[in-house]
Amino acid sequence: MQKRYVRFFVFALLSLYFIAPAQAGTTLNRIKQSGMVRCGVRTTADAYAYKKDDEWHGIDVEICRLAASAILSRPDAVQIVPVNREEGFAFLENGQIDLLNAATPWTMEQDLRSNAAFPAIFYHSALAFIGHYKPEATSMNDYKGAKVCVDPSPFLIRELDTYNKKHGLELRIMKLPSLARAKELLYLKRCDLLFDRLETLHSEYFKKTPADVDLAVLPEIVRTYPTGPFIRDDDKELFKILRWLIYAVIKAEEKGITSQNIEDFQNTEDLEIQNLLGGDKIASDKLGLDKDWIYRAIAEQGNYNEIYQRGLGSKSILNLNRTANKPAKNGGLIHAPDFYK
Repeated sequence: MQKRYVRFFVFALLSLYFIAPAQAGTTLNRIKQSGMVRCGVRTTADAYAYKKDDEWHGIDVEICRLAASAILSRPDAVQIVPVNREEGFAFLENGQIDLLNAATPWTMEQDLRSNAAFPAIFYHSALAFIGHYKPEATSMNDYKGAKVCVDPSPFLIRELDTYNKKHGLELRIMKLPSLARAKELLYLKRCDLLFDRLETLHSEYFKKTPADVDLAVLPEIVRTYPTGPFIRDDDKELFKILRWLIYAVIKAEEKGITSQNIEDFQNTEDLEIQNLLGGDKIASDKLGLDKDWIYRAIAEQGNYNEIYQRGLGSKSILNLNRTANKPAKNGGLIHAPDFYK
């Protein structure tokens, strides 16, 4: 009897050993077989993903198209899946989406407790206030004791509470069931401020106000936080593809390479650019891609600045300045490692 249990235990271990490698790469394989990248996006307030003239726009969509261009040679080979706060990681874990964007913060808790992996920071979002315009206000101290509406996101409530206590502002926090309800009470002047992501506050959602409501986004930034695409943690190839794809568009901006002039760099003597655009066949074969995957992605979708301007900046409905998302050499936080072999 004891020997039978030992044999069963050894068989179980061997089974796990042989089965595990077969599971690796399942997401990437599915993308290539279906010819489609499925992306979970945040459609709240039409800030990160929104439809205009029956076409999807926004930074979440830009990230998805960049991945589709690199992997499938078709930036339009995307399926946009709107997800709310509760659904995102469940959809990812269940295989209903391949990438999760949705302005989700990259945190230690998220990294260690979910079955998701975070390849690289794509941009830094920020938390801020919108409120009734006070021309005499010069700092947040002029809003001391104000009523602040906020939706029930644990992340937002925690950050607001921490900021309130740190600066002794005595803000009266009003937790509402939704952003829509928070905005309604702000318009009714039952709260003085509303707290949310900066992109949301600059969206069209807050630009059509009643005649007697004069709102302004306060310059105070409560916190910036890193965000970008999450993937399932069982696909090391997709992880490496997205990591170096993000670094590639950042490096392209650093080197002055755009979608319009990329052909001018084909005979460059710059070793980093050679490595960036030259097409390392050994590396691409290991990833299961053709050697031109990075060149193509930049040629079709542009460098980091081109993507940012379409998704969040001057060519988007948000028209946000880059601030924290400027290159590190210009005082921002966006930087790519060296592209040397």
